[in-house]
Amino acid sequence: MRPIRALAVTVLLACGVATASSAPHMRSGGEIIQRFHAGLADADCRKPSTRWRTHYARAADHLADKDEVALAVFGYVLDEVREAGLPSEFGLIPFVESRYHADARSHRGPAGLWQFTAATARRHGMRVQGQVDERLSVVASTEAAVRYLSRLHRMFGRDWRQTVMAYNAGEGALRASRRKGSPRLSGITRSYPVKLHAIACLFDQRADSPRWQRAIARQVPRLASRRLPAATRDLRAWASAQGLDAALVLELNPGWHAGTRDVLAPIGPEAGRTESDKAN
Repeated sequence: MRPIRALAVTVLLACGVATASSAPHMRSGGEIIQRFHAGLADADCRKPSTRWRTHYARAADHLADKDEVALAVFGYVLDEVREAGLPSEFGLIPFVESRYHADARSHRGPAGLWQFTAATARRHGMRVQGQVDERLSVVASTEAAVRYLSRLHRMFGRDWRQTVMAYNAGEGALRASRRKGSPRLSGITRSYPVKLHAIACLFDQRADSPRWQRAIARQVPRLASRRLPAATRDLRAWASAQGLDAALVLELNPGWHAGTRDVLAPIGPEAGRTESDKAN
């Protein structure tokens, strides 16, 4: 199989995607995939894991689905990861943790895009109490995850594989595993970087599919964290007043409650799924 970085250019040329979208509030999935490939720490797909590539076969197709939400959220997470100077592989963690569903809940307790436990979420500055669960906020949970990954990346010598294993097991467990006589890390932890690499290679594999190329080339909103006025009590009304698709904004913020100031939303009125002449 060809190296991913070279193939990324092939995909974009095949889709007819320019390097920058003509609409500032929109971008194509091809632009997102190009940005993803450019930031990979390991772009060599000659020996991907067949087991995990099969297991996560739906990941690439999930981005190519007609609903733009998953692709747009992936673009937002990737932006946050890359702007922090981290490798693109870290933007794949939510595929492993939640299949990129912001409202995902595990029967074992973890919740949200990054599947934080309540205790871990609180330790990283998120509120989890009563009706408030910031693990379901894409903005709050992604900011926390990127801060944590940045710290781990520095702690483990910018080795992306060590970093994601520490993210999964905890830095203490990873350090302890290196000491003589200490128990080995779990198979889940040891396979974590292999899973992420397999998903990255899935994008490489799907790039040879004309159907996937066409689907991934569609335009989706550019998303960003937006600060609401302190008195906001109705997210739908706020979105409508901004000229945004209220249904899309609600879907992007499953954990929103009155009092939440930061929400994930398209960066401008033209980015909504419906047109409106009520932009403020």
